[in-house]
Order: sequence, then C-alpha cells, then structure tokens
Amino acid sequence: MHRALFSAGLLALFPLALAACASAPCPAPALALAPTPASAPAPALTSSPDADADLVLLVRPSSSPRLVHVEVALPRTRTGSTPTAWTLLDGVPDHVAHAVAHDSGGDIPVRTTAAGHGVELVLDRANVGPVSLAYDVLPGDDAPDDPRGILLADDRFRGPGEKLVALPSGADDLPCNAVVHVEGEALRASGAASSAGVGASRRITLRAGGLRTMTFVAGSIGVQVSDDPSAGHDEGAWLGYTAFDPRPTIAEMALVRSTLRELLGSPGEPGAWTYLLVSQARALGSFSTTPRTRSILLQVGPGEPWSAGLRLSVAQQLARRWIGGELAVEGDGAGAGGAGGSGGEGAWFAEGVSRYVAMALLVRLGFITPDEMRDVVDGELSVLATSPVRAQDDVHLAAIASQDVARATLMARGALYALRESFALRKASKGQKGLVPVLAELLRRAEEKKSRALTPAAWIAALAADPDAQKTFDALVVRGEPVVLPPDALGPCFRASMGEYVAFDPGFALDATRASPDAKVSGVVPGGPAAKAGLKDGDVIESLHARDGDGTAPMKLVVTRADRKIALSYLPAGARGRGQTWTRVKLPDDRCGEVP
Repeated sequence: MHRALFSAGLLALFPLALAACASAPCPAPALALAPTPASAPAPALTSSPDADADLVLLVRPSSSPRLVHVEVALPRTRTGSTPTAWTLLDGVPDHVAHAVAHDSGGDIPVRTTAAGHGVELVLDRANVGPVSLAYDVLPGDDAPDDPRGILLADDRFRGPGEKLVALPSGADDLPCNAVVHVEGEALRASGAASSAGVGASRRITLRAGGLRTMTFVAGSIGVQVSDDPSAGHDEGAWLGYTAFDPRPTIAEMALVRSTLRELLGSPGEPGAWTYLLVSQARALGSFSTTPRTRSILLQVGPGEPWSAGLRLSVAQQLARRWIGGELAVEGDGAGAGGAGGSGGEGAWFAEGVSRYVAMALLVRLGFITPDEMRDVVDGELSVLATSPVRAQDDVHLAAIASQDVARATLMARGALYALRESFALRKASKGQKGLVPVLAELLRRAEEKKSRALTPAAWIAALAADPDAQKTFDALVVRGEPVVLPPDALGPCFRASMGEYVAFDPGFALDATRASPDAKVSGVVPGGPAAKAGLKDGDVIESLHARDGDGTAPMKLVVTRADRKIALSYLPAGARGRGQTWTRVKLPDDRCGEVP
C-alpha cells in the first residue's frame, strides 16, 4: 500500500525539474525552530526561504540534554503523496524519542518500531500538504571511533546519516534538491560542517538516499576551502588537534582529486567534495578513512603523522569514485572462472586496482617517495605471503569477502596484479602506455554506454597490447597463484629477492576492542602473543602504542585490572611466510623512474 501511495505522488514529493546545486553556503533558514529539542514539533516550512527545496534537513546536537534533534521537511509535497512509513537505516526504537510529524492539518502522532537493523517511524495518518517530521536521537553505546556511531560531547559532535536521517519509504532513489542545516549552537562551540560542505547551511543536489550516508560534524572546528575553476571545488573541516596541519593536507588531496579527473575523466561530476577530519584517541597507525556521500571521513589519533600510508588510504578512497564506482567489474559467468561480480568477486578491481592507481598517482605527484612506494608494495606482498586464505581462488575468496583477512587478500592480489599488468603494457609499448590510460578509455566507453558494468572479457580485450593478458589474469586473479613481479618492475632503484614476512597479530580482537565503548579487551587468543604477555579478556585499555600492520615492532599497553594498572609489552608477531622482497640500490630518487 505504501508503494502505491508513494508512486502516485512521485513528482509532487521530489520534482524532477530541480534547481542547480550551489557550491556556496545557503542562507540560514528563517524558521521558528523550537528551542527545546526534547519536545519540539517539526515546523511548517512553506513560508521559509527553503520552500523551493524538495527536502530540508536540520541536525541540531545538544550536550545538555544529550541528544541530537533532527527535522526532515518536504516543503513541496501534495496532500496524500507521502507514505506514512519513514525509516532510519540504523538504530533502535528506544533511542528515538519525541517523534511527531506536522502538516497543514496540524500535528500527526508518530509511533516507532524496530525494522531490521533500523527504526520505522509510522505516521498515524496521511499528510495534508507539505509535511515535516521531527524526532530526537539519543546516543547509545557507540565506540568513539566508530564512523557509523554518534560521538557527542560538550564541545564536539560527529554523527552519521544512517542513524540520523529518516526518509519516506521508497524515497532513496529519487532526485532531490536538498538543503542541509547543521546547528552547533547547543554545544560549547558552534562551528558546523557536513558531507555537503563547510558551514551551517548548504544546498546539494543528489539522490535522497545519499543523505543517509552523509556525516555531520559540529563544535570547535577549523575549515579550509580550495576553489580552482580548472581543478574543482574542495572543502575541508577538522575537529580536534592533529600532528599535521590540515590546511595543506586538504589542498594536497584537492590536487589528487583534480589529477584523477584529468587522468580518468569527469563523468557525473559531483561538484564540491568535502574532507571531514576527526582527531580522537587512537593508536599510532590505526587511522581510518571512510567513504561518505561526496566526502571522506578521516579519523586519526592526535599524534598521527601525515604519512605515506594515510595519504594512500585517502587517495584510494578518491580513486574508488572511478574504479569500482563509475566502472565496476561484473561476472559474465564464462571463460574467466567467474572472476567478476559487483560484490566480493569484483573486489580485486574495486579495491585492488584503485589502490594501484592511487599509489601510481602519488608517486607521479611526488607525494610519496620511491622508498615509500617500495614499502607499499612490500606490504601487499606481505599480505599474500602470510594470509591464511592466500591459496583460495577468486570465487571462494569472494564468498568470504566480508571477513577482513579475505578483503585484504583480495585487495593485495588486485593491486599487485595491476602493477604487474601495467609493467607488461609499458614494456609492450616501449614505455608509452601503462594501465591508467586503459582505465581512462574503459571509463569513457562506460559513460557513452551509460553502463558501469565491465565484464572480465571486456577487461581482457582492453589489455590486447599484452599478449599474455589472459594467462596472467587467469593465474593471478582467477586462480589466486602467488604474484611474482618482474625483477625490474619497480625501476632501477630496487632489486628483487626472496625473504620472510611476519604478519601483524595483536593476539586479541583489536577491532572489537576498539569498538567497545568501555575499552574492554575481548577475544584474547589462548597461547597467542597477547596471552603470553599476560593480557586477559576484560582488561580495560588505558593506552595502546603499536604500529598497525607491523609484526616486528613492539606493542605496548597499559591496562587496568581490578583497580590496578599493568604495563605490558610484546611483539605482535603472527604467521610467517616467504615472498618476494625489494631492497634499495644506492641511486638518487630522481633516477628511480616512474611507477609502471
């Protein structure tokens, strides 16, 4: 019934004739917003300057009372055109309070129920003209560094659209001219930004579901805007202190994005792009980069340097807009052993090839040194040498791609395959053409055909300059055989040999412990390195120092157990395996040449 009711009002709810998206901040809304979020009904918006929008979203965090007040208004809807069922993608009914809708007929009672992993908000009657919905979201037990959790303190807020933005059933795929307001006045500092850009109010054109994968921040923030007519518009906001200056960092990433546009094209150009950086207590090396709607969320510890690893992680998220976004491998079920699929079986392309493109671009721009490039390659070779699932073929590995170890194996396999294939293409063309121009041509064809699907057969056809393309693909991607790069694949500055790699194994469930709101250790492996050092389930971590991914550097912890502080130190050394390694030859960097 909801589907039929909604279909009848599509054009009324989100008209297709949309206003252009403005990259500059919108004027603040002239709305009589209720001063008490805990009991505020949604305002009628028909007389506001946002009335020409299809949707107006307000996010107002408050530290006292501790909640996030949200209002979603549809100023242009007709009577009876909006479904009575609205949904939040993530959350529980107990954490959604004071929900009430409003239209020209007055207030509409709303009841909340569980709906899978989310919450359904059901209006008691159909709308009479423009409708708005208001509710409070109460923070739960989210870990501070969970990108899809709510972080709320007296001077800072970070919240995800999954837990904050309710939309009518069926609205996610509809084009939407939206206005996003983030109000920080109820915090100790009132700065605000979101995936839509810096500032309290922004207008953005997107499909409505994109609002659900936005991030919203408020509090004591710094901002940076990079606006170049030839390169695009990039904005950044940071919350908290970092060991590096965020301003040149944002300018650097703007250059990376504009260079990707030059190399790979600009289909579906989204306009402004935003970088949201949140500093919080995290171990050195345990940064995270999370793709969000037209933005990237970076979460780092205050002592984290702007390192090659962090640069690469952000650049890879940018490259994913093209590799795995505008162009994605899909299986045709024939000839290539099924090594495709838009899910796990395409991860070698979406995650692996995007990583290769990011690395090659950073080297080209001089943002990572030849030695740092070698470290990246060694890191991928280490994953394949020590992974417990390294011998799995693509189909079987894809079936368990939700597991971190399988995903890392697929990414390493794809990145090294891309490096090897690019080397072969450059060799065949006498240095004139590597893999990136091939990807650019495939993206151009995808735009012409209005289809992002790339079959394995089409991929091999695009590599026709390499006579061994099919054989290499079948061996390295389809069957998952060990990747051995040509001895001169990294140029004259590096010599290939064989050596031993040591996997990083903390000996306990590090990610689950990080995700715990009370920092309690869980998943200590009996007989593992942590257990041998004396770590126990239930210990509360006071501090942790380690180099994520490095099994040869000591892990140092201070934990509390029975009101007593205990210092522990051990090597997080896990599985060992032999693989190709690379050593530096004494040549200056300017003689190292380009990445294939």
